[in-house]
Amino acid sequence: MQSDPAKPWTKVKTGFLVLSLVTAILAVFSAVLMTEPGQSLNLPKAWIFAYHANKWLAIVVLLALLASMWVLNLRHDFVRTRWMVLASAGVFVCIIAANFLLVALFPTYQYDANYVSVAEADKGLDDDEIVYVIDLNDEVRAYPQDHMWIPHIAGADFGGEKVVMTFCALSNLPVVIGQDIGTGGETDLGVLIQVHNNLVMVERNSGELIQQITAETQFSGQQLKTYPNDMMTWGSFKQLYPDAEVFSYHFNRPLDAFLTAIFQVPIEKQFSEDHGAIFPTLDLKDTRLPNKEQVWGLKLGDKQAAIARSFVEKNPVYEFEFAGQPMVLVYDQEHDIVALFDRTLDGKVINVSEIDRRGNTPEGTLEQIPLHNGVFWMIWAHWFPDTEVYS
Repeated sequence: MQSDPAKPWTKVKTGFLVLSLVTAILAVFSAVLMTEPGQSLNLPKAWIFAYHANKWLAIVVLLALLASMWVLNLRHDFVRTRWMVLASAGVFVCIIAANFLLVALFPTYQYDANYVSVAEADKGLDDDEIVYVIDLNDEVRAYPQDHMWIPHIAGADFGGEKVVMTFCALSNLPVVIGQDIGTGGETDLGVLIQVHNNLVMVERNSGELIQQITAETQFSGQQLKTYPNDMMTWGSFKQLYPDAEVFSYHFNRPLDAFLTAIFQVPIEKQFSEDHGAIFPTLDLKDTRLPNKEQVWGLKLGDKQAAIARSFVEKNPVYEFEFAGQPMVLVYDQEHDIVALFDRTLDGKVINVSEIDRRGNTPEGTLEQIPLHNGVFWMIWAHWFPDTEVYS
């Protein structure tokens, strides 16, 4: 009985087709998972973090599958070489998109941020533009919102204390953290992705991830130290701090104009009351405040609160206790600045009879407590569903 010479070839060809399909699925899936389309599909953040933790293994597996395809095709000539070249290019594009694309799109300035004088910055900023202000160790720097949304990360040394301003345009949220996140050696912070409409950063030396809104590391579970920042208009800032410095992003890459153009409409929709969140990954179940209302978020330990504008306008000086800590909320109506301070001074709780926006009282200067300035309610309520509301 003679064997069918076509059978072995058919089995090999079937194996080649299956191998090609598996390679294509894994390549495309990884690219979708680790870029914005994955959030448009509401893929779980656990998948993102698991992929990141094993990304080098994933890259090796994809390259091994691609190499196997080439070996089989060279032996049996299943498809023409040009189709194999195109398939290989597709795999490499997916690998780059999944692992290296956002690094190229969003350069960060943890150590080499560019700062200019108020007079120089005033040439390009309108009085109503929002800036975020770090006032630390008698040094003051402003970070214009429009200059932060491409780099996301800009650091500086404030009198020997090195901190990083981080900004997520989707959440409309500035968070200031220390440059050293405890991974050993000099840290190198970059942009990884966003989940649930909030920035995830990566420490590129260790691979550790940091969720911006919680200021927590993903793998070690560390709660990072955060620092206060004040949200105000450029007009108020240049009046209050004429001798300060201002972060300035150059916008000198051809890619910057492209990014500005393609993200302008989505960001406008994110701020619009007539549209939902850009990425459909939020619960949107808590209706105590309008979804797009910008609030001041407070997070102490496992307690959170959202403070609405209506509340601060009616209570420009408000003493209260939160998470067992006595505080005073201060609203500077003239400059539209909200700040929060610890009412404990020299071990004693004081009653505030007079206070300014920097925490100065007749008894002394109070310590400022960090707030999440201007964060969208829909995002705050998603991340902190048990939050209290002051409205």
